[in-house]
This record gives sequence, C-alpha cells and structure tokens, in this order.
Amino acid sequence: MQNNTDIDRFLSELKIKDSLNIEEDLGNGYVRLKISEAERRQALQDIKCVEDIIIEMLRNSRDAGSKKIFIGTKKIEDKKRKIYFIDDGEGIPPKLQNIIFESRVTSKLENGIKDSYGFHGRGMALFSIKLNVDEIKIFFSDKYKGTSFYINIDLKKITEKKDQSVIPYIIKTDEGFNIIGGVNNIIKTIMEFQVQNSGIGFYYGTPTQILATMRDITIKDIKYPKFEKWNELKDYINLNKVKVTEIPKLTDNYNLMEKISKEIFNMDISQRGIQRIIYNEIRALEPLKIDIHKSIKKPDFNQKRDVEEDNRNMNKSLILYDENKLAGRFKDEEIRCIIKILEEKIKELGDKYFITISKDIEYKKSNNIIKFVIELKQKE
Repeated sequence: MQNNTDIDRFLSELKIKDSLNIEEDLGNGYVRLKISEAERRQALQDIKCVEDIIIEMLRNSRDAGSKKIFIGTKKIEDKKRKIYFIDDGEGIPPKLQNIIFESRVTSKLENGIKDSYGFHGRGMALFSIKLNVDEIKIFFSDKYKGTSFYINIDLKKITEKKDQSVIPYIIKTDEGFNIIGGVNNIIKTIMEFQVQNSGIGFYYGTPTQILATMRDITIKDIKYPKFEKWNELKDYINLNKVKVTEIPKLTDNYNLMEKISKEIFNMDISQRGIQRIIYNEIRALEPLKIDIHKSIKKPDFNQKRDVEEDNRNMNKSLILYDENKLAGRFKDEEIRCIIKILEEKIKELGDKYFITISKDIEYKKSNNIIKFVIELKQKE
C-alpha cells in the first residue's frame, strides 16, 4: 500500500492535487481555497486583541519576502487605535486588493507556513481582521512595490494591553535570547516575532517618526529624483520599480509631502510635523533588531547584582511622540513658569479689586488641553 507521500507526489505530477484544493484561480499566484483545504490549515488562534492583529500582519509581510517593516501607531482618546502597517515585500496587484480580504483567498497554495503561531496560508488572516475592525484598507500596493495598510480599531470591540509603553527585558542565554517581563503589548509582540525572524528590520513609532525614518534609511547610494507635483510623482511611481517605503524620499516639497502622507499612507500629519520631517528635525527610529553585542546578559545569581540597574532594564519605556496629546509636550517646569507669570499678573490686577490667590494654582494636562485652577479670595 502506498503511503501519503507517494500519493501526494503522484497527484502533483499529474497536476491534480492543486485542483483538489482550489475553488478559484484568481491569477498572479492568488487562489481561493476550497473550504475543506482552508479547514485543514486551521490556525491555532483567532483575532481577540490588537496584538493578534499585529501578529497576523507581521506573518503576511514575512511571507511576502519583506526586509523592512514599518508599524506606525496612534491612539485616539483610549477609544481608537490606528495602525499604519507598511512593508517592502512582494506587494499586491491592484485588481486583487479588495479580493484578498475575502475568505480563503491566499497566495500560499503550495508553501503554507507552520510557525509557532500555527499554520499560515489558509486565506483567513486578513478576512478575520476585517471582520473585527472598523476599517482595514490598502492605500498603496503593486507587484514588487510593497504595501501600505491602514487599520482603524475600535478598542471597545477589540481590546489591547493597557500599558503600550513598556519595553520587555531581553536576556542572552546559551541557547539564544529570551524576552521576559513587561506586558504582552504591541512592542513585545514585535520583538518576539523579530527573535524568530532576525533577517527583517522592524521599525515602530508614531506616523511622523515612521515617515521621517523611511526618508532617512532609503538607500543612500541611489540618487532619487525630486518632484514638486503630484501627477508627475504618480507617473514616475507607476513607470518605475519604486518601493512604497522609498516614496517619501521623492520630494522635499511640503505640500507634496503632505499629499503623500494622506494618499499613500492615510496619515494625518500636521503642517508643522511635515516641516519637521523635511528639515530632518525628527530623529529616525532605530530598528528593533536585537544586537548580540548590546543585549543584556542573563544575571548570575551567585554574584552580587546591581539591583538598581536591573530595575531600570526591567522598566524601560517607549516614549512615542503623539500629535493628539499636544499638552504633553510642555514640561512641568515650563508650566510652572507659566503659573508664575499668572500669579504675578493676578496679584497686579487683584490689588485694584482687593482680590488675591487663596492657594497655589493647580494644573492638569489632558490630550490637547492644559487646565489651570485658580482659587481666589477677598483680601482682608
């Protein structure tokens, strides 16, 4: 009796095996799997949180041959999480960009991948994400040009870890690297994925930082043309093999850069933010790749340990420049200077009305608002 391997080889030679698995050939290497084949490739996890979405997007980019992945993020009043997911992989032909969000559509007929997260290649990841988010859309992609995704998530429907700023603790062992501590937030999810996919560069930050970084790390020895007009830029992109990650490098014009940020990446960046990008005032992000020479070594518990240093490493935080929290840009000492001016002015004007301040002025910062509480009293 023949074993399964012999049967698979026989069917493959007759080109029968593929037809048994395919419901529809969509062209350009994409197919819609039959339900039975999709079920055979069942994944181990569903979309339950924002971090699950990140994992599925990362797996898609890895399978598309990406060498650089950019993840921009913005949180809106604890209600929405916006994600700008950009890679330099194979890209998706325009005629397939809506179909790939349908169930069982995949480009992985023969090369489905099984990794630590389960089987990948059943054509359900993007479909599952679309079912769970307010919006997922491709804003730019084409064959060999990479892809720019935009995802808008309602945090009441799909939750995330509350503290997204904590960076996990990395220790080096004889077997490699371990990531411990922190919470299973977005950045820990990316770093765990990076450990398993060390050939990819991962960049994580705000939209402004992501746009600035793409400009900064674009291949330095290539002289890119600079454009002033949107139509000329579009024609150049259509006629040349330009990766989506290279597009921000193609202009130094403020208006055109703002157009790129909206049309290519769906990023709503302020005019001041665009200016800072053009003037190179935004520091480029470092990749999240783990460097063996810079990693924290596993502590030797038989030796005296620097507890304070360990605590610092365990509680490292990622500070994201958030354009929706403008009040946070003012340092506490700067606000105290404002309060001092207020106190002097109130004292000057209050003398006319026999009014003074009853206690120290209090303040509170919240998103784009700084509230000052000034309690007055009648002079004795």
